[in-house]
Amino acid sequence: MAAVRVVRRLREAGDWQREMDGVLETLCHAMECQRGILFRLRELPGQGFAQSVAAYWIDPDFGGELASPTVIMQSIVNSDPLLERLAEDERQGKIFAGHTRDLSGFLRADFEKQNIKSFLSVSVFAHGHLWGTLAVNDCVEEREWTDEEEATLHIIALAIGDAIEHSPSDAHASEVIRRTMLQASLDAIIVIDEAGSIIEFNPAAEKMFGFQRSEILGKDLLDTVVPEYYRKGYSSGADYMSGRGAPMVGQRLETV
Repeated sequence: MAAVRVVRRLREAGDWQREMDGVLETLCHAMECQRGILFRLRELPGQGFAQSVAAYWIDPDFGGELASPTVIMQSIVNSDPLLERLAEDERQGKIFAGHTRDLSGFLRADFEKQNIKSFLSVSVFAHGHLWGTLAVNDCVEEREWTDEEEATLHIIALAIGDAIEHSPSDAHASEVIRRTMLQASLDAIIVIDEAGSIIEFNPAAEKMFGFQRSEILGKDLLDTVVPEYYRKGYSSGADYMSGRGAPMVGQRLETV
C-alpha cells in the first residue's frame, strides 16, 4: 500500500524535505495521477499569506504539457469568493475535491491552464497550525475519488505533518544562522521556489537590483529581476537546467 511505504519512508528519513520528490512520485503512481504537489503557506511582509510550492512531481510523459503549480497571493484570495471559502475549509481540515468544469473564478481559469481535469487536496497541519496542503491532479480524465484514495491522501498528509514536527531539534538554530549569513553577505542572494517565485531576497540583492525585500517577495523572478530582453532566453534556459543542465544546480556561478 502506497500510504504504508510513504509513512515508513518519512519516518526513516533524516531530512523529510529531501524525500518529498520520491514521496509524491510514489503517491501519484499509486493513485494514477499525473501531478502531485505539496503547498506551503508563507507569511509575506505586508501582504498576508501566500501559498507557495514546497515540492511537486509531474509525470515525465506529461512534463511538456502541464504547467507548473501556481503561487496564490493573499490579495487574490481576498478578491475571489471561492478561494476565500476554500481557505476557510482548509483551516478546518476539509477535503477539496471535484472537477475543474464545476469551478468558477480564478481557480477554474488556473486549473484549465494547467490541464487539470480532476483534483483532490487535503490540509497538512504541524505544531497545531495549518502548514499547507497536499494535492494530486488527474490531467487525463474526470474521475470520482474513492474513499480509499481520500484516506490515502489523509494518511500521507498526517505523516508529512508529523515529519515536520519531528525535524532535528537544531532546525531553529540552523535557520537563525542561515538568515544571519544571508543578511551579512556581500553577495546578492535570491532564493526562488520551484514555481519561480522569490522567497528570499537579501540586502545585497536589494542594493544590486533596486527592489525592497518586502515588495518583491512572492513575485516571479522572470517578471522582476530578469531584464525583459533576456526573459525568453531565461525561460528556455530554465527548461535546460531541469534536464541536461542539472549538474549546474546548487553550484556557485558567476554571470556577466
